[in-house]
Amino acid sequence: MKRTFRKLLGKLAGENSSPINQNQHPLNAKKGPSVIIDPSALLTCPKNGLIELEGNNYVGRNVEIGPLGKISIGNNTSIQDRCILLGDIEIGRYCLFAPNVYISSGRHYYNHKPEFYIKDQDEMVIGNTDLSKKHSKKIIVEDDCWIGINVVIMSGVTIGKGSVIGANSVVTKDVEPYSIMSGMPAVVIKKRLTFELKNSIDYLNDGDLPYFYNGFYTNLKSLMENRKQGGIRIMNDFSACLNNESKTTISVHLKNTGNNSAEITYNNQHKKIEANSIVTIDFNIAATTIHKFKILSSEENHIFIQSIKTY
Repeated sequence: MKRTFRKLLGKLAGENSSPINQNQHPLNAKKGPSVIIDPSALLTCPKNGLIELEGNNYVGRNVEIGPLGKISIGNNTSIQDRCILLGDIEIGRYCLFAPNVYISSGRHYYNHKPEFYIKDQDEMVIGNTDLSKKHSKKIIVEDDCWIGINVVIMSGVTIGKGSVIGANSVVTKDVEPYSIMSGMPAVVIKKRLTFELKNSIDYLNDGDLPYFYNGFYTNLKSLMENRKQGGIRIMNDFSACLNNESKTTISVHLKNTGNNSAEITYNNQHKKIEANSIVTIDFNIAATTIHKFKILSSEENHIFIQSIKTY
């Protein structure tokens, strides 16, 4: 897989490939604050590729990162020595990658035309415009995951929030949130916590924190500060995991401490949030358990979620 991706990267990049370290910052690589990249790490962007390091990241010795489209690494995620990330990959916030993790959104081809050598089949796929577009299947590692030493994650896999993948495992299928996996192929050996859908979540209940699923400032330091403000502060894109079965409405109770109004959107519905207000906003519920919201504001938002419920 590594050889196949390097050939495809070379085909896409030509002379436009740009290795970077902490002293270099090409146009197709974005770094947030406090990013440390060891000088021995090799980050190579093809012309149409993009590497995003959100901030407070560590990239260790001899790490290789090579996007086909985009590889994004969330805030406070660390990538330890000799990890290899190839293709189209989205890694969430507060993740820990032990050394020697291998992730590739591509594969080798043994069954495309099985009478030919595998290397020849790889060349056939890479050389075919239509097939090469389907070569990469995005891999997603959600927030707060711990990936153990020598783990391999196969193409197209999503690893759910809060999961732990044991050392030397090979992950071939999607992983449910808060699962502890081990083996070749990896299987669930137990759950980190009981993750069952709820009808409501509240910012003061520690047991509800996993259901403030993405885009909330729920690390311990931020949480302590946020609760003094009367909620959990959100990013512009955030999502909550709640039951939708036999429900018609999702209700968001929030506090806007900013001096400007903002807009919240959900499932193609748009509602205004007045400045310096505490409001409850109802939406017609979408047919999903991961409920995605977006804040539109002319300034950095100062919005805190107090509770979300479905009914």
